Amino acid sequence: QIPLEKKFGFVRIGLVYVISGLGGNLLCVLFLHSIIYVGASGAIFGLLGVMLSDLLTNWKMHTHKFDEMLILVVIIVLDLALGTFPFGSNFSNIGGFTSGFLLGFVILTRRQHHWLNLNKSNTSQKQESYQYALRIISFVLLSVGLVGGGVLFFKGVDLNDYCSWCHYITCAPPSCKPGYISCEDYQIGNKLNVT
Repeated sequence: QIPLEKKFGFVRIGLVYVISGLGGNLLCVLFLHSIIYVGASGAIFGLLGVMLSDLLTNWKMHTHKFDEMLILVVIIVLDLALGTFPFGSNFSNIGGFTSGFLLGFVILTRRQHHWLNLNKSNTSQKQESYQYALRIISFVLLSVGLVGGGVLFFKGVDLNDYCSWCHYITCAPPSCKPGYISCEDYQIGNKLNVT
């Protein structure tokens, strides 16, 4: 089991995985109408996002905060760099990461320990006010993003019409030429071959 699954249970982490995959694929389809992308990169990036939100919202409970932060940032940067190669999609990665990051604030917040008296023999647990605020703001942003993205998808909106430079997010400049991917089909008898 991954450490997050041990801390929060497989149901919560499974929910993060599924919703992050949905968010990643939704952003991908809003930018890449004519190209088919499949894979779990959005969902995996959602797990990276939830690890970062867990680290930020439960900062006091982590022992190696800066090491964990450095490792997460390096992994995220390297994976985003790999997403610029042909047949990769950083739109899926970014959508999944954002969904997981926001969802982490909503469902993975842990109560903080507080000392009740000076001799520190007694403790209580409560959620901090910043945790409540992050939970509410993240829930609103995630809901607006997913519902708004779904509405835009069903209306057939292409977000490239509103962002002329966004295609560089998912490709390195030599491979950004229009039409660098082509599709050919031919039929032999009852068999259709697509290349």
